[in-house]
Amino acid sequence: SRITKAVAFTGNAKNDIGFRFNNGGNSTIAGVGFELYQNAPNPFVNKTFVGFHLPEATSATLSVYDETGRVLYTTTGDFGKGYNAFTIDWKLVETVGNLYYKVSTATDSGAKQMIQVR
Repeated sequence: SRITKAVAFTGNAKNDIGFRFNNGGNSTIAGVGFELYQNAPNPFVNKTFVGFHLPEATSATLSVYDETGRVLYTTTGDFGKGYNAFTIDWKLVETVGNLYYKVSTATDSGAKQMIQVR
């Protein structure tokens, strides 16, 4: 949309467009909306990255939970429009097995499961 505005029409209704590019299993979105990606690598041993797409610059919070719903780790940062990522080091969660993570902003949120192995 930098050169020509990308739009789609359903009847007379005008809609925004977003494109998803799949590069070897890692999806990237270009377009509209908040999107949370699966952490990579998953399962992880030492470190993993939680990627997400923001439609506009804002602050975002990452929370990591164990299977019982107990919060293991929380961090907040200011991020720009587009693709961003949080880094999780195994020392921050100090547990193994199934974990859950949630990324939230003032207007959007998403949650996914990850596995930490030792």
